[in-house]
Amino acid sequence: MKDSHPWLRKVRGAWVLPLVTALVLLIPATARAADSGDFSIQVSPSPLVVTLKPGVTQTATFTVRNLSSHSETLVPLLTAISVSSDSKQISLKNTPPIGLRDWISFDQSSLVVNAGGSKQLSVIYKTPQDVGFSYSLAITLNRAASPDATRNGASYKASVAVFNLINIDRPDARRQLSISSFAANKTHYEFLPADFTLMVKNSGNVNVQPTGTVFIQRSFDSSKPIAAMSLNESGGYILPTTARELKTSWSEGFPVYLTTAGTNNETTRHLSWDWGKIHNLRFGKYVAKVVLVYNDGQRDESLVASYSFWVIPWRLIFAALFLIAIIVGGIVGWGKIIARGTGKLRKKYATRKH
Repeated sequence: MKDSHPWLRKVRGAWVLPLVTALVLLIPATARAADSGDFSIQVSPSPLVVTLKPGVTQTATFTVRNLSSHSETLVPLLTAISVSSDSKQISLKNTPPIGLRDWISFDQSSLVVNAGGSKQLSVIYKTPQDVGFSYSLAITLNRAASPDATRNGASYKASVAVFNLINIDRPDARRQLSISSFAANKTHYEFLPADFTLMVKNSGNVNVQPTGTVFIQRSFDSSKPIAAMSLNESGGYILPTTARELKTSWSEGFPVYLTTAGTNNETTRHLSWDWGKIHNLRFGKYVAKVVLVYNDGQRDESLVASYSFWVIPWRLIFAALFLIAIIVGGIVGWGKIIARGTGKLRKKYATRKH
């Protein structure tokens, strides 16, 4: 079976995650791994997000599904991770997270999952009193006593990882986000879409899950927006001391550029003329206003930023001007012809009269 998630495997003795922008650490989904040895395991929920109280023992459970045609014996392990400051580089390490294995364990040292079946695995948190504010780690499920597979000179182990994000319910926990930047990929467009990127920084000490909306308006204080696009619909998290890009796009225009996927992962871009959406013809200056919302532990806080841009469909404008010129020229030409004809008739009438 083809490996659809190679970043969930161990390569040459080091855990790596090259697909950094769509990882389950940031985007809730299900974690799944498969390799050429028919290893197909799915884990949900992913990431596993928990809030713990100091000095209290708590448990969290996730489901392990075996999608292969044979049973699997899996061994759960705690694995440390590292995340870059911009959240674009995430890697699994070869070592357990320092200090966490002293108070995080599993209700079973291994689990056997039959073909097509599922099992639940519980994580036990014996949270100490002198615990920190937040933690991020991976729980890896490794095939028991599996030999390394090789491909192109690299060795692979059959494993799947689910990320575990931990917040500690402490009175001095600080949830604080800030907007580092907000901009579109251009200042002027001929036709939509317009792509927007919001960079959000977590300067607090716990994991935060923001939501937000980008409003398209004629001015910053417009009471009625033209369009609204959601941000972070996947419910991703921003870890302490890191930043993350949130992206959205405004594509309600006429005409509009569409991108389609082709062969060999190539994409093509073409202009789509849907005459049923001619009312979405865009022209002039617009303001993109983003409102980001997060909970600071007491109430919802909002952050606001804006970006101005122009939509100028110059080809349509030139075509309209050309058409107007033709119409005006035609009217003037016909006017002259009619005037000449009228003048001749008047002269002819005057000659006959005399």
